[in-house]
Amino acid sequence: MLEAARAGRVIRVYQAASAGHDPRLEELAKLARVEIVPAEKLDAMAPGVNQGVAAELKPRREWTLKQLLETNPSLLVALDSILDPQNLGAILRSAEVAGSDGAILPEHRSAPLSPAAVKASSGASELLPIAKVAGLPSAIADIKRAGIWCVALDARGEIPAWEFDFTQRVCIVVGGEGAGVHRLVKERCDARVRLPVAGHVASFNASAAAAALLYEVMRQRAIARGPT
Repeated sequence: MLEAARAGRVIRVYQAASAGHDPRLEELAKLARVEIVPAEKLDAMAPGVNQGVAAELKPRREWTLKQLLETNPSLLVALDSILDPQNLGAILRSAEVAGSDGAILPEHRSAPLSPAAVKASSGASELLPIAKVAGLPSAIADIKRAGIWCVALDARGEIPAWEFDFTQRVCIVVGGEGAGVHRLVKERCDARVRLPVAGHVASFNASAAAAALLYEVMRQRAIARGPT
């Protein structure tokens, strides 16, 4: 909620009269109007675990892929068949932490940006521009035309992740559990990289794999920038 307020999406905050002291509530009060209400009213407004606070939000900005590409991004993350909202939120969180300029979600074969996904993102879904596309294969073609390399994360990829130059403008494509990145999407990507494994389990969880690859992007770019 605090990230939503920082992003200017909170219209009003409803706080239970019984809520204890919390520095985050103090910051919320500086960013949006706070109304103190009885705990039972808050429970009626936000059934379930509301932790003594709820908010009325403005609609989330809906980005098109064209608008996202017009921002001249250097790092994008495209998600192919990420159906678990926890994985979706975790990947968005890793993308934002790694300095991604946006994420791309297909309208179909994707978990919705539900409360569970938003919570798992730890506020990243409020900060990261997210564009929805009709299909990833055509979106990959548009991204490539914008001068951005498209790289699929694939357990059977031709090269280890650290052998690809991630200092250039790039869109990382992450697939779901099991099937991974779909064949047509992989075929349209410029490269397919893998994260080598040393144990007996064949691959990483989708969100863990995305985090590892995004950290490799950060590592390469930090080296390229030199000491700060």
